[in-house]
Amino acid sequence: MIRWIKKKLRKIKVVEDHNEVSAERNSLQDQKPVGEREVNGFEYQIRSKDEDTRRLEHELAMKDEEMRRLKSQLDVVEKEFVSLRIAIWSACNDLSSAVVTADDALDQFKDKSPSKNGIEHFFTEKDLYGAVSSAQGAYPG
Repeated sequence: MIRWIKKKLRKIKVVEDHNEVSAERNSLQDQKPVGEREVNGFEYQIRSKDEDTRRLEHELAMKDEEMRRLKSQLDVVEKEFVSLRIAIWSACNDLSSAVVTADDALDQFKDKSPSKNGIEHFFTEKDLYGAVSSAQGAYPG
């Protein structure tokens, strides 16, 4: 208990009684460790969040690097695809030209106007008599 005492010549007078103030001071001293623990807890949370932030920034940097590497690979594949498409297109044009050339060359061997007898001129029933199957008679054996 704290008392404020006012002294005058031979008179002592109690001005205030400070029991409440003393109790409040004791209460604050009791709360100080609790407050320090809370502050330490907040500081730990801040450090933990900072570590999480650094970890996430590192992961983001790794993902960015992987994305650049994959983009580079995709660019290479796209260039190869374009090159192969051009090669296939060129080969198709060459084959088309070869087919046209072969067709033109074979046209001279085709009989464009069959005889007046039509298809009968080419094969008759007489041609089929005595014919041997190519599988049987071509190679004696």
